[in-house]
Amino acid sequence: MDSEKTTTQTANLQSEPNDGVQPHPELLMAARHGDRERLKRLLGKVAPASQPPVAMPAREVVVHVEEVDCILHTVDDDGAVTPAEAVTVAWDSILHVVASSGDEPEFLQSATVIYGEASHLLNAGNKKGDTPLHCAARAGRVTMVSHLLDLARGKDDGDAAARAAARKQNKKGETALHEAVRLNSKEMVDVLLSADPELARVVPADGDSPLYLAVSLGRGDIALQLHQKDKALSYAGPDGKNALHAAVQKGKEMSAMILEWNKDLIKQADRHRGSTPLHVAASWGHHDVIRLLLDNDTSAAYQPDHDGSFPIHVAAFDGQVKAVSLLLDHLDKRKRRNLKDCAELRDARGWSFLHVAVQEQRQSVVAYACKLGNLAPAVLNMQDDDGNTALHLAVQVGNLWIFNLLMKRRQVELNLTNNKGETPVDISWIEKPVGVYFGLNPRVKIYRLLKDADAKEGNHRWDLFHKQHNKKLVEEDEAKKLTESTQTIGIGSVLIATVAFAAAFAPPGGYRADDHRPGGAPTLAGRYAFDVFIIANTLAFICAGLSIISLTYAGVAAVDIRTRMISFVFSAMFMASSARSLGVAFAFGMYVVLAPVARTTAIAACVITGLALVDVAWFLWVVAAGEVMLLKRLGIARAWWRLPCAMLATLLMQFWPYLVIVVVVLYSKVRGVH
Repeated sequence: MDSEKTTTQTANLQSEPNDGVQPHPELLMAARHGDRERLKRLLGKVAPASQPPVAMPAREVVVHVEEVDCILHTVDDDGAVTPAEAVTVAWDSILHVVASSGDEPEFLQSATVIYGEASHLLNAGNKKGDTPLHCAARAGRVTMVSHLLDLARGKDDGDAAARAAARKQNKKGETALHEAVRLNSKEMVDVLLSADPELARVVPADGDSPLYLAVSLGRGDIALQLHQKDKALSYAGPDGKNALHAAVQKGKEMSAMILEWNKDLIKQADRHRGSTPLHVAASWGHHDVIRLLLDNDTSAAYQPDHDGSFPIHVAAFDGQVKAVSLLLDHLDKRKRRNLKDCAELRDARGWSFLHVAVQEQRQSVVAYACKLGNLAPAVLNMQDDDGNTALHLAVQVGNLWIFNLLMKRRQVELNLTNNKGETPVDISWIEKPVGVYFGLNPRVKIYRLLKDADAKEGNHRWDLFHKQHNKKLVEEDEAKKLTESTQTIGIGSVLIATVAFAAAFAPPGGYRADDHRPGGAPTLAGRYAFDVFIIANTLAFICAGLSIISLTYAGVAAVDIRTRMISFVFSAMFMASSARSLGVAFAFGMYVVLAPVARTTAIAACVITGLALVDVAWFLWVVAAGEVMLLKRLGIARAWWRLPCAMLATLLMQFWPYLVIVVVVLYSKVRGVH
């Protein structure tokens, strides 16, 4: 029975996820506390007769075993801790535990005791391949690191054994020096390098060298310390990067230090994307670093990555205007000329930096390029592998502001065709939406501006082009769009109508009492401000009512789709007009009540209410931007009249209710009607 019970318990232990490790709790506690005498007793196999077992801290994860006879007497072929030697489920030996627990004298003495019983544990790795030296370095135990190296020196081969211990790599390929760099301990770095001055040359298969790690963490003093010990140290980083890739992220000072040691790093590219340090600096817009790299090797600006993208393409992609300007204006000291020809560099798609900026909608970069007086027309009209110019791409993405910037330059050709035979106006017609759309829809504006600028279609039959690209109105989709939109507009219209109706029967100032003549009339009737309030409120109610009626037609499925679309447009216009009229009613209602007692406050209230017209400023800005662009492109002689006419038309469309209010009030005053 006892035998069966023991077998069952052993099976249960082996089924747990501990890789066969059966730690000894008393041994672990002795190691954690640096108890040299207890370690001697346990390692000497002296069974404790009277001393009861000591409870372990709750944080320690251990599994009991029957005895410790085989502890510390075996080692794996690969130098790893065996299950019999492990005292934690992480496969830490007692030397790992002692090394990371402290570096006071009792821990140092304990390490000596353990090393004397099992010297092979000094280079044995735990589950992650960490040796006791790794654990001591990670825990910041400088004295312990030095002591472990001294223990290694005590062997017959002396310094060679210490060097081998220092060079031992874990499963990540890192030595204890990596842990010292992470800890930012110059003292520990010095201790490790004293054992092996060439330790900074030991690099993981595809990981960080100690120098790369120090630079990436911004530890310039550690990097300098490593270089002073070994001028031939490794600069390698992960994925083929080097220390300069990391340094450009840390600023000019760090980059200058690395460049002083090795200028060849400028042109070294990583394996994944082929990015050089200049690509990285251009991407982040580190201006000082870009200037520094170009000063050291101007040709780096002409080195592409695996996608054919040059640093100027990367800077344009990320909207780094200053970086683009540096790459174009930098003076090559040897040839005494700038790098403006970088503007003509093409990537794998045949794109220039201007193509990239337009496609990614980097308006600031496009604006800078269009302001460059020395930017050749060949760059502005450069066609990519699909035959598209920057203007073609601007029309495709539908960015009105970028489109206007390009159109202002008269050197930009409007009628170049791409490989499909399409000009920019052809593309704009294809991209133009169908059905109901906002009046300032950028794609519609682009199409109209191109037509106004006399842009021509490609050399194709219009009927065939129309059949190929004509987007027919999908009634189901349009009906769904109308149904969803009418709900929003309907809520606004009903609210405005309700407020206007209530204000009509609760005018500011109230009513006269019945014993005054005329009884029941508004108290403030006859004043200009009150008359404006009444007319504006009435107009707000009427426009809101018309909006509701139009929405009724727009939301009824039985009505044909064309009528519904037209009704929806009218309802939106009437709702906007009713809102503007209600704003006037509110402002003048406040004024007529407050003016007799607080005129300044009344005026301030009217001015603040006027901020509700900010949306009109947006309408005017969009319209004016397009007209100014045409004025610059076509010239004053051909387009001088367009801007004032467009502005006047926009103002009339937005403020016609105010014109009606003014006319009605003035007419009533002239005719003496109150």
